[in-house]
Amino acid sequence: MSGVHFIAIAWLAPVAALIVAGATIPPLVALYFLRLRRTKRVISSTLLWTRATQDLRANAPFQRLRFSLLLLLQLIALALVVLAVAQPQVDLGETSAARVVLLVDVSGSMNATDGEDGLTRLAEAKRSAGARIRSLHSGGLFSNKAPAVMVIAFAREAQVICPFTDNAAQVIEAIESIEPTDETTALADAFELARAFTTITDPDNPAPVAADPPAYELFSDGRVGDLDRIVLRPGERVIFHAIGADSTQNVGIAGLAAARNPERPNEVQIFARVVNWNTTPFAGDLEVAVNGSLRAVTPKPVEVPQALVDPSHSSRTPGETQVVFPSLVLPEGGIVEVRLTAKDALAADDRAAVIASPPHDLRIAMVGRGTFVLRSLLEGMSLAALELIPIDEWDRLVAGDPLAPDAYDVIVLDDVMPASLARGRYLVFRAPPVAAGISPYGMKENASVRSLRDEHPLLQYVNLDELFVSSMTAVAPGGDADVIVEASEGPLVVTVNRGPLTLVYVTFDPMESNWPFQRGFVNFCSNAIAWLAAGGAAITDEPLAPGDIISTRLPVGARNPVVRTPGGSEVALVAPAQSSLSYGPVKTSGVFQIAWEPGGADALGTSRAFAVNMATRSEGRCDAANEISFNSEKVAGVHGGGTTQSAAWPWLLLGTVAVLVIEWWVWLRRV
Repeated sequence: MSGVHFIAIAWLAPVAALIVAGATIPPLVALYFLRLRRTKRVISSTLLWTRATQDLRANAPFQRLRFSLLLLLQLIALALVVLAVAQPQVDLGETSAARVVLLVDVSGSMNATDGEDGLTRLAEAKRSAGARIRSLHSGGLFSNKAPAVMVIAFAREAQVICPFTDNAAQVIEAIESIEPTDETTALADAFELARAFTTITDPDNPAPVAADPPAYELFSDGRVGDLDRIVLRPGERVIFHAIGADSTQNVGIAGLAAARNPERPNEVQIFARVVNWNTTPFAGDLEVAVNGSLRAVTPKPVEVPQALVDPSHSSRTPGETQVVFPSLVLPEGGIVEVRLTAKDALAADDRAAVIASPPHDLRIAMVGRGTFVLRSLLEGMSLAALELIPIDEWDRLVAGDPLAPDAYDVIVLDDVMPASLARGRYLVFRAPPVAAGISPYGMKENASVRSLRDEHPLLQYVNLDELFVSSMTAVAPGGDADVIVEASEGPLVVTVNRGPLTLVYVTFDPMESNWPFQRGFVNFCSNAIAWLAAGGAAITDEPLAPGDIISTRLPVGARNPVVRTPGGSEVALVAPAQSSLSYGPVKTSGVFQIAWEPGGADALGTSRAFAVNMATRSEGRCDAANEISFNSEKVAGVHGGGTTQSAAWPWLLLGTVAVLVIEWWVWLRRV
C-alpha cells in the first residue's frame, strides 16, 4: 500500500446521472439542428440579411453545426446538473466499502494532552471517529446504503465495543463509551478479532470462507509495538488517522522498587529509574512521598541523557538514569510514591508507587523429616511461629478440618506428600504433588541448570550458575503449571496457582545437591516463602502493571470486600468461598485498595494496597508517528479526519446557476 494518497471521488448515483444525461443532452443538441424554419419571402437582396442566412443554414439538419456560445453554456449547465444528480462524494484517500472496522487505540500514550484545548489524544480520536461515522452516513436522496461499522478498542488486549451495525447513533454512542487505559499497545489481536467477525462459516464446508475484507480505519498515535507481526491480507486496506503531534516529548519513571534492609528491617531503600524520550537532555527534581506526605526531595536535579535517534529506522532509544534514595524509616510500612516535579503532556508516568509493607512475622508449618538445613534456615527467619508436624499428624489435622491449612502462611513439605492437597500455600521439596497437574515419570541424575526465568520474584538475588543436582524427580508439568528453572533432564522448580492452592515445587532434595552451600539457597527459600505468603501474587513490594489482575488472600471470615480505585470510587466484590480474591484486570495506573470487614466482633475494617504503575519504557514515547509500516507496507497518516467524504452536488448546482446567469447575459447582448 503506497504512502501517497490521492483525492478520489465516489459517485453515489451514477446510473441516475446517465439516465438524465441521455434524456436531456441529445434533445438540446437536436434543437440547434432543427430550429423552426422561417416563412419564404421574395426580396430584392440578402446583403443585409446575413443573420437570417445563418439561421436558414441552421435549419438544414445535415449542415455542419457552427460554434454557438449559447449552446456551449447550456451544455455546461446541463453537464453540471447531470454531475449533481450523480451525487459525487470527495474522499481524500479511500473509497467506500461495504464494511468498516474502526480500530481505536486506548493505550497509555493516548492519554497525552497535546490535542486542541488540552484534550487527550483519545478524546481527539473519539471526536475524529464520530465525525467519520457521520460522514459515512451522510448520503443524500440517491446515495447507496451506508456501510456496516464495527468498533474495536485495543491496548494490551482488544475488545469489541460495537459489533457490525448500520445504526450510526449506536456506533457513535459506543465510541463515546470508550474508556482510557494506561496499558501497553498491541494491534495484532485487534486484527485477528476483526477477521474472526468477517469470516463466513459454512456448516457443509469445514474450511472457513473469507468474506470481502472490510476497510480498516486506525485511530492511533502510531506508537504500536507489534506492527511487524501484522501482515495485511489481499484486499485489506488500512486508513491511518494520525492522532497527536510529532513534536511531543516526555520524561517518565520507568521502574520503582523498594527493599527492606535485612540488618535494619525498619528501614526501606527506594530505587527508581528515570527515562528520557526527549531529543535533548533532561534535568529535574524527584520527590518521595509516604502515604501522601512529602518525605524527601533529591538534593540536586536528576540529569538524564537525551534519547538516541536512528533516522534510518525511525527508532529511538531513551536515555536512562538510576536514582537511589537515602533509606527511609518505615516501621509501619506504607504507600511510597516517587514523583517528577516537572510536568509534561503525559502525567501517568510522572509518578510511580510501591507498597512498603511492615515487617511481617509469618506462621510456618514444617511437615515431614524436618532436616537440619531447612529447619535451621527457617528458625533463622523472623517468624511468628514455626511448628514441626509429622506427616501422619498433619493428615489427621486436615481430615478433621479441611480449612486447617489456612491457619498457616506457608506449609513446607520436606520430601513428604499429604493425602489431601486441596488448599493452602506449600513449599514442596522432591515428593511430587498429588492432584496438582504435575505428573512424575521417574528419576534423573546429574542435572544442571539449562534455562531459568530470572525476572520471576522467586529468583531475586538467586544465582544458579553453579547448581549441581545429583538426583531429581522427572515430572511433566500440566498446562497451568509454570516452569521457573529447567534442566536438560526436566523442570527443577515449578509453580502452580489454583485459587485456594498455591505451591512452589522443587523437584529435588537440597541435600542431594550443592545448593545448601550457596547463598542463593537462602535467598530462594526467603523469596519462596514471601511469594507464597502473598498468595502467589507478586511480592508485596513489586508493583503491578496496567492489565494485570490484583490477587490477595483474605483473612478467614472476612466480609463485604470492596475495591477502592485511584479515582476514589468503590466497587463491591462478592466474598469468595475460599480465602483467595481477585479483581481486574486493572486498566489504569495508581494505588488500588481492597478493603474488607473482619469476621470477628471487631467492627473496624482492614485493607491492603496495590500499586499499579504505567510501563513508560514502552508507552512513554509520545512523539506521534506520521507513517506506520506493516512489515514492508507503509501507510501514511492523515490528520484532521482527512478521509471524511464530502458531498459535492451543492457546489455543482451553484455552478449551474452561475452558468445560466452568464448564458442569460450573453443572450441579452446578442439580442
